[in-house]
Amino acid sequence: MDWKALSKFTSKSISKSCEVIRRDEKVIPGAVAIKYFPMALEKGDGALVWDADGNRYIDFLTSAAVYNTGHCHPAVVEAVREQVGKLQNYTVVYFYNDRQVRLAETLVGTTPGTFPKKAAFGFSGSDGVDAAIRSARSFTGRKKIISFKDSYHGMTTASLSVTGIIGPEVKECVCPDRDVLFAEYPDPYRNSWGIDGYADPEGLTSAAMKAIDEMMDQHRDNIAAVLIEPAQGDGGMIFPPVSFMKALREATEREGVVLIDEEVQTGMGRSGKFWAIEHFDIVPDLIVSAKALGGGLPISAVVGRADILDSVPVPLLAYTHTGHAVNCAAAEATIGVVMEENLTGQAEEKGQRLTEWFRERSEEYPFIGDIRQKG
Repeated sequence: MDWKALSKFTSKSISKSCEVIRRDEKVIPGAVAIKYFPMALEKGDGALVWDADGNRYIDFLTSAAVYNTGHCHPAVVEAVREQVGKLQNYTVVYFYNDRQVRLAETLVGTTPGTFPKKAAFGFSGSDGVDAAIRSARSFTGRKKIISFKDSYHGMTTASLSVTGIIGPEVKECVCPDRDVLFAEYPDPYRNSWGIDGYADPEGLTSAAMKAIDEMMDQHRDNIAAVLIEPAQGDGGMIFPPVSFMKALREATEREGVVLIDEEVQTGMGRSGKFWAIEHFDIVPDLIVSAKALGGGLPISAVVGRADILDSVPVPLLAYTHTGHAVNCAAAEATIGVVMEENLTGQAEEKGQRLTEWFRERSEEYPFIGDIRQKG
């Protein structure tokens, strides 16, 4: 990035941000990020952020879907402060910690399904997806994973392997997992079958499921899991037909395949329900959560069937800082805020208002082809 030229594109003073960018490029590898914005952020409060030069911005990005409860929510800050002053962490690989247990109990209570459930923790959506894949393969004794084109699931080797939006030529340098199949996600607006999925959701469901059924037939008794986002995030905020999700659940149950619901972006109330999968009235086997779960601190969780998670050999779901006490405290406080402040209801109500506003604008601007919204 030509940081010296950045000031030409704004009337704001960004000299301090430019200096941070200059230093960043000397010591931070380019592969760690996609730098869209020439801003060095230093402060956040609610829906606002400030850069190093004191410029204030409304934060619509929320650090890539992290701050569902806003920056520095007082309840989250207080929970972190209290836990840091008591015990920052002690590895739960060798000892027990009430913080991890309390968060697991809370998460188990939020997820759909009446079967016995457990939760395993990590630090990012990437390692959460890893853990879900590992669990599905261990439980079924099978290898193949069905994922979807244009999906995004993370940057570890396993999660990158099941990511559809990044091409194979880029993945090749990390020796990706070869046991991954990519199906087409049933986009009602644009799809290879030329079906208007809004007018004919059953037709779109039939076409999409035909392709998935063929994959299952071709690799019979070797499909461990289907990994799906209930709304594709990086793929364009695509919402599949309800009939498709129900048919997919039926197919996975019929074939003994684990259904992994990847809610890293969509979970924690953002869609107008606590988990986006609730819009489809189906129960997945495993749910992966991260991003907004920690209210700004790094934590992921795989929540779901106890028999699947218990099938993984010890210690293949363990990290030194698994169930980190401070991160668990932040997550528990964040869940409390979502529920106590009815953020799911607020997301639904405000989302509908915003959608109506866009629908009115679409009559004015014909280049608007589709308006998609949940929450």
